[in-house]
Amino acid sequence: MFGRLFGAKSSILPTPPKNQIEVVCPSCGVAQYEPRLVVSTFCKKCGVHLTVKKRHVFASQVTRSGVGMRTSDETWPGEDAPAGGSAPDAIPEVKTARQDGTSALSAADGFGAYLQSQAPATAGTAPSKEDPPSPAAGQDETPAALMRRPQSNSPPPTPSPAPQTASSFQKMKEQGMCRNQYFKDAECFDCGHKFKTGRSAKSANCPACGAYISLEDVEINMTSTQAVKTRGDVIIRKRGRISASSIFCRDLQCHGIVEANVTCSGDAAFRTTGSIIGEIRCNRFVVEKGADVAFLNPVHAAEVEIQARVTGTIFSTGPVLIGGNGSVNGDVTARSVSIEPGGELNGAMNIVRGRQPQAQAAS
Repeated sequence: MFGRLFGAKSSILPTPPKNQIEVVCPSCGVAQYEPRLVVSTFCKKCGVHLTVKKRHVFASQVTRSGVGMRTSDETWPGEDAPAGGSAPDAIPEVKTARQDGTSALSAADGFGAYLQSQAPATAGTAPSKEDPPSPAAGQDETPAALMRRPQSNSPPPTPSPAPQTASSFQKMKEQGMCRNQYFKDAECFDCGHKFKTGRSAKSANCPACGAYISLEDVEINMTSTQAVKTRGDVIIRKRGRISASSIFCRDLQCHGIVEANVTCSGDAAFRTTGSIIGEIRCNRFVVEKGADVAFLNPVHAAEVEIQARVTGTIFSTGPVLIGGNGSVNGDVTARSVSIEPGGELNGAMNIVRGRQPQAQAAS
């Protein structure tokens, strides 16, 4: 109130909003709104750094661009002191070239440009006499060193993306990812045609004959008398029991009782106790630890691994491995038989070549 009565300079801004105060720059006299708890800020007009302490505003010698302000008794490097012993308060936009060949910096160049201008033109070499002289006063100065550079707080330009030479689907095909992750093999039961289908497909039609093919997995938890014909996996739980004519599947895991002829295109693993009625045909035949199985019909496989007690006749077109806890009571016909220490074979061992065991079984 006393300021208004005695003619003191009042603010040109209206009443500050809530939780804000009015900050007046000591350098240029421009008022601006800042948060009530402000400690330091920059003037929105001249860019001078301001420090606020107990509602008092102090101006430093640093601007927003990082260049110090020139005081009245200070001169720029390479510039003669002006007449009268004082220099103008305003910073010139573009300085002329210095006597040592380096260009002066502008007010918006920043501290990084100042350090770059202090470095010699060529590292490790002195400037030669053949260098072009600095342009005379009054000429147009537009070298790259004097061009305006972006401030340090400006974001770097975003590089344009490189053109894609090949599609993602083509790269996946080249790397084999499509076959391993997104597709699976299927085979028709009628014509035997092999093709690929989606990994999550539940059924498909043969492209050759149009026959329906089930691709679902089957889980048996109780007694079942229905035949299974799928290209998925079959799991027989410990309480499961299947009594049917045949089982066609990809992989078989048996923890219960099977009374059917089993044909697997993949692995057939048994970990159960009891008798298995039916002929077993698979690619890889495995009897896991803890099992005690008696196969009443022959077993035909391309590879056999026995890790428990087995009773039955085994035909293999490949190797037969009897582990340390394995025991086979029956005849084994294979291309090679390996018995680890502790394993037993109580029966005849026939070593043949080729696919002769399959031919003997068929005959």
